[in-house]
Amino acid sequence: MVSYKFTLKAAPNAQGEYFINLVLIKDRINTSLSIKKKCKLEDWSFETERLKKSHKEYKQINGLIEKYSHRINNIIHEFELDETPFTIQDIIIKFKKDSGKQQTLSYTTFHESLIEEIKNAGKLSTSNIEKDTLRSIQRFFNRTEITFKDLSVDAIYKYQSFLNSNNNSQSTIGIRIRTLRAVFNKAINREIIPSTTYPFNKFKVSKIKESGKKEYLSEEELVLLKNAELLNKNDIFARDMFLLSFYGRGINFIDLIQLKKTDLYKETITYKRSKTEVIVNFKINDFWKHKLAEYISPTDSLYLFNIIRNNQNSEIYINNKKEKYLKNYINTPLKRIITDLDIKKKITYYCARHSFATILKFNNISIEIIKEALGHKDIKSTMSYLNTLPSNTLDKMIDDIIF
Repeated sequence: MVSYKFTLKAAPNAQGEYFINLVLIKDRINTSLSIKKKCKLEDWSFETERLKKSHKEYKQINGLIEKYSHRINNIIHEFELDETPFTIQDIIIKFKKDSGKQQTLSYTTFHESLIEEIKNAGKLSTSNIEKDTLRSIQRFFNRTEITFKDLSVDAIYKYQSFLNSNNNSQSTIGIRIRTLRAVFNKAINREIIPSTTYPFNKFKVSKIKESGKKEYLSEEELVLLKNAELLNKNDIFARDMFLLSFYGRGINFIDLIQLKKTDLYKETITYKRSKTEVIVNFKINDFWKHKLAEYISPTDSLYLFNIIRNNQNSEIYINNKKEKYLKNYINTPLKRIITDLDIKKKITYYCARHSFATILKFNNISIEIIKEALGHKDIKSTMSYLNTLPSNTLDKMIDDIIF
């Protein structure tokens, strides 16, 4: 089912006027298209979706809205009669073609529609990355509305410089540029823009070197953390969650809190990773057994750990719970603990996953086995987790083989 409405853009311009937008909704995804007319808030009727008589051009603009409404109705009717799958973008392209306007959406509008699609698919973390990237690009241009033509090869080089000047890590810069490239690829695949406008034939994302060090704890540092005498309840909880991840093959926190009682059979946990949907299983050790008993959920709970309450399964609730716990109850205390242990590293919950992968590597476990243990789909993802061997490890290896 497709529906549409005429309404005002959420935020006014500098003169306090609001652009009138045509909003299309299909499969819970919505996309806005400005009709290039604006008015004061008091001149608009949300009930009739028309201008009030208080606006001096109400007749002309209302006539335009009627014209557009008739055109949209016809386009939707044609698509539905055809009985072939269609998207909101198909409707907009046809609408613009019939209007004699340029067929391409702005970059901003298209990226916003992608963010909504990703969010509605339940991929909230990914949608947040997309949203942050769009905001970053808008800050670079110092305006909200960006066209695909604005994002030329030269502009992307300048955007990269802008990110560097704002002290973004190479990893963050890589994420921003790769997200931008993905939006271009999707726009071309959906025939929103021609392939000739693609700037990444000349701007090579692969040249962005992700030199940011992926922190991990060595075996000795892990022993220090495990044996630390902690008195604060939050510190103990943070340390326990980190070690549960390490001993649980680097399990992500979003997966840890969603582990169900049915996922544990005898002494083995089996679950599907949220990120890759790869099935992972591991045998629990004594540390896990002890913490399962310590953080046990109520008998009527579906979940293993007493973190998600009342058997909630809402994507938004679980994602908010994850963000809150990581920020307030895990990463902040971990920083304090690591400092007190005199470990000169920036450690967060996610470093448990890096620690697990790196220690396996140092113990000569094959990349294929590490890939399977981490629940990755391909070797490239696994390689990104593995730090280069530190000099003291290299020295030991060389001493062992040189005679």
